[in-house]
Amino acid sequence: MSRSILDYFDVSLDFFTQVVLNNPSLRGMILGYIAEAKLKEALMGHGRGSAFRKDDDHDRKKKGDLVVTYEGFEFKIEVKSLQTNTVEMLPPGGEWVRKVIKQKGPGQPNPPYLPLWEKHRFDAKFRGQFQCDASDRRKVNFPDGSSVETTNLLFGEFHILAAGIFTFREKWDFGFALNRDLPASTNSDYTEYQRQRLITSMIPITWPLQSPFVSDIYVLLDKLVTEEKAKKEDRLAGRETVVVEQPPAKTSDVVEEPQVKVVERKRKKKS
Repeated sequence: MSRSILDYFDVSLDFFTQVVLNNPSLRGMILGYIAEAKLKEALMGHGRGSAFRKDDDHDRKKKGDLVVTYEGFEFKIEVKSLQTNTVEMLPPGGEWVRKVIKQKGPGQPNPPYLPLWEKHRFDAKFRGQFQCDASDRRKVNFPDGSSVETTNLLFGEFHILAAGIFTFREKWDFGFALNRDLPASTNSDYTEYQRQRLITSMIPITWPLQSPFVSDIYVLLDKLVTEEKAKKEDRLAGRETVVVEQPPAKTSDVVEEPQVKVVERKRKKKS
């Protein structure tokens, strides 16, 4: 049997636990990587996807913590996790209670939360937020010729967002949403055109899940497969899909599917 992480670091379980609990950034990092592994494990166990892989975290041109081949098409899944200091619980007949007391520096556990959570974690409602951005700032170039240095992710940069919401019930639940259905940035440092193409960096999520999140990732994968097959049929039929960009919609909390004008053209026969 290989050495455990405790053997590797030559520390006790209690010591290691205390270090993780005392360092929120370390705890968040560990939780994030476990979420990626748990999602991959679950999807592989279903036997419906194949060719699972993870692209290099430091490759700024490739976004997606997990890449899966499903029904012959490759899809990128971006995995994010809840920020503990945003978590709140609503027990039956009660009021919203914060998990962590906000203060300058590391937050402190809110004393009333734990006993309520232990009693109601499976029948309470929860809400919180997760950070949805890139690890590093990079230059983003837009079709209108403008560019920004930002950590915000782009619409179209991956296919599905998987939000790990373990911190709600301490169960490996996920909320899945299509990239295009995520809320747009409202940052006034960006132009309206840019905001409509950048995903906001903090996204709210609840338990039970609410739109645009669903618990079954295959609902979204099947939708994407249907769209990809339609595109393939158009190409085989000799039609081109021309996307005519429309002026950006007014800023809203949720981005609607982009409006496109489809123009069918018969390809010219080769002479």
